Amino acid sequence: MDSTCDETGKISREFDGDACDFCERYKNNGLSRSSKLLLKFILDGNAQDKAVLDLGCGAGGLSMELLKHGAQSAVGFDLSPRMIVAATELAQASGFESRAKFQEGNAATAELPRSDIVVMDKVLCCYSEWRPLLKNAMEAGEVMIGFTVPRDEGITKLPFRIALRIANYFQKRRGGVLFYLHPLGAVDKALRDSGFKRLRKQGSRFWLVFLYSRV
Repeated sequence: MDSTCDETGKISREFDGDACDFCERYKNNGLSRSSKLLLKFILDGNAQDKAVLDLGCGAGGLSMELLKHGAQSAVGFDLSPRMIVAATELAQASGFESRAKFQEGNAATAELPRSDIVVMDKVLCCYSEWRPLLKNAMEAGEVMIGFTVPRDEGITKLPFRIALRIANYFQKRRGGVLFYLHPLGAVDKALRDSGFKRLRKQGSRFWLVFLYSRV
């Protein structure tokens, strides 16, 4: 339990410091390339009038885009209180304050609302233990689950792992957040065993984007 609290505390502190940058980046440039791909997958699967659950929502950019494209509502969870403030302010500025709610909490342990669409954009890789987070997401997901993880496969696998090991070395020295590569086969099996099937998979430069639907 202590190690889990230590990990979530580090995530909260690190992303607290990045909240303003995340918000300004979205306002100035929109979503990142991989997040745009995740958005496209979800819209192709039909987000119209759907309830969205955004785990590790950050400054709320993905939730805002889904609402702009017809989602009915969005609920976001994040460990960083400053990210929650940024997401709430972004929703107000975008005119979605009545349809978006953001709250501080650990998505791996919080009681999550049942939702049509669950998204985890670059979130699983922040948790050393991925199973509790994915289990909670699957129990909440009624229709689709979309997520983005590091691109740990193909010809980029070895150099990617070397680069990540170096990055984590420096992160550990400064007491920062570590990033984890989880077994994609085990993640896929957990989803399939829970009644989901994979609809889409595509890579960007550094990330893999997946979309699953409930059978």
